[in-house]
Amino acid sequence: MRLKKSIFTKLIGSFILYVVVLFFTFAAYLLLEAVLIGEGNPANLYPYQIVDESGNVSGIEILQKMGGWVEELEEGGQKGQDQDGFYHVIRVYGEKKNHRETYSARDLLELTAPYGDTVYIGFFIQPENSQKKFLCFYDRTVMQVNATVNLNYVEDYGLPDIFILFFPSVFLEILLISLYLKRKIKNPLDRIMAGMEDLKSGNSGARIDIKTEAEFEKIVETFNLMAQQLEDEKAQRELLIRKKNQMLLELSHDIRTPIATIKSYANALEAGLVPKERIESVYRTIDRKADRVEKLSGDMFTMLKMDNPDYGLHLETVNLCELLRQLCVEYYDEIAEAGYDFVIDIPDTGILVSADMDLFSRVISNLLSNALRYNKTGKAIEVSLSGESGKAHLAVSDDGE
Repeated sequence: MRLKKSIFTKLIGSFILYVVVLFFTFAAYLLLEAVLIGEGNPANLYPYQIVDESGNVSGIEILQKMGGWVEELEEGGQKGQDQDGFYHVIRVYGEKKNHRETYSARDLLELTAPYGDTVYIGFFIQPENSQKKFLCFYDRTVMQVNATVNLNYVEDYGLPDIFILFFPSVFLEILLISLYLKRKIKNPLDRIMAGMEDLKSGNSGARIDIKTEAEFEKIVETFNLMAQQLEDEKAQRELLIRKKNQMLLELSHDIRTPIATIKSYANALEAGLVPKERIESVYRTIDRKADRVEKLSGDMFTMLKMDNPDYGLHLETVNLCELLRQLCVEYYDEIAEAGYDFVIDIPDTGILVSADMDLFSRVISNLLSNALRYNKTGKAIEVSLSGESGKAHLAVSDDGE
């Protein structure tokens, strides 16, 4: 499997590539500029190429484009005067920009100084095969003169001295940039990855607390928000599980009541303790209690099924009045036997709703069971239903605490 490079490695590589490309681009630009100005030959820009070894002047047009000219000098007196150490201008190539006709040794030093104050900089040229002397002038604003360093090779390494300093400085710069990027990029990424691994391991309380750049702070903020949501969802799931377990416990308790009634009536019938005129009523009660046990068992099965992602509602049109009457009949005897008044207020006109009939029946049954179980101090349980403006209002209430 091929390993991918990290973003940290790519950034360092990009930095090195950028430096190399920048260096060669700059060098190419300088070379191109020199070629254009030198009319195809950069050597034409050099003052010592304008005058050859025999004292012939060429390329004066290029020099003039740069605001320069060439003067041929003669050493000695002028107009019969003794002027030893002075140089007299005897010929001018190009357009002369100053009015000097004579130069002293001191004047030549000032003119040829790399960092002088004169408007023009001069280059003193004496060809090898000629006695002529020349002074080549350039405008200081277009000609920059730098000191030339002779590169001596180190015998032990066979490299110029400058490279002994250059390459370590480049490596040092790369090292410093690497440390900087590691602090600004790699370390925050490592902290974020550690937080993700912590969250992946099941620790919903994992958080990332770092101060870094704006982009990473946005990632950290999003991660902490996601972790908080996961923690809230986990707490909500745990709460729902506790509620479901409580409801299952209550359902198991609710099942015991009709089972106890069925068992009691069955024993009474078997022992012949039920009068003949009540036998039919007892059978009906046993049948209703059996239906009640069946529904409560269905409730338990439904609760266990609700965790399945494929579970869904089965909606249908239901007559709420009729459904409520059937449920009240099922609970009537149980509520009456407990000594409560069962007040029922259901309109004669049907109220149609869209609902899951089984689940909605269980909701109402649960409310009636709770009213029956917890109404310790009251005397009545009431069920009322009304409908208006396309809405239905159903209330199950008691007069207890």
